[in-house]
Amino acid sequence: MARLLPAAASLVLAVLVPVAARADSWTFQWLVEAFEQRGFSVLGSHPRCAERGLYGLYLRESRRIVVCPRGNLNDTLLHEGWHAVQSRCLRGRPHLGEEELRRGLGRRDRHDLARLYGEGRWQREAEARVMARRDPASYFRLVDELCGSPVPPPAPAPPVGAPQGQAVKRTGS
Repeated sequence: MARLLPAAASLVLAVLVPVAARADSWTFQWLVEAFEQRGFSVLGSHPRCAERGLYGLYLRESRRIVVCPRGNLNDTLLHEGWHAVQSRCLRGRPHLGEEELRRGLGRRDRHDLARLYGEGRWQREAEARVMARRDPASYFRLVDELCGSPVPPPAPAPPVGAPQGQAVKRTGS
């Protein structure tokens, strides 16, 4: 069998490795910062984290995403982050069609969703599971498309004593 050059082998692996596995190569801190740039806070604890089997939640009124300290933190953050997108940007409307959801879910996911969620919540939960498996770069491009660009960092305050309404001279480049 012919040997693949390292670059060709990398390309083959990139095609064959599932998207969810590639998402694990992004650090949790990078994902947290990406959500924070978009105006969300990510918390590592909440009283509800004591509930058995709860990995995270989205607190709608406060734009806070909770990731409980168990399981795959990246997956949980992307899943709960998608609930934030559903709530804030889609206003409860689904983004993916039912057929696309069924294709994106494994047999175990379909079984868990049918067992855990009623018909009213199945679509939201299924969509969050499917979206959490996307490559984070395309995930955040879609978030920006649906919700608007990331929130720019606040402008630095002018130095104390600077005259109001006048430019502040800056040095350096």
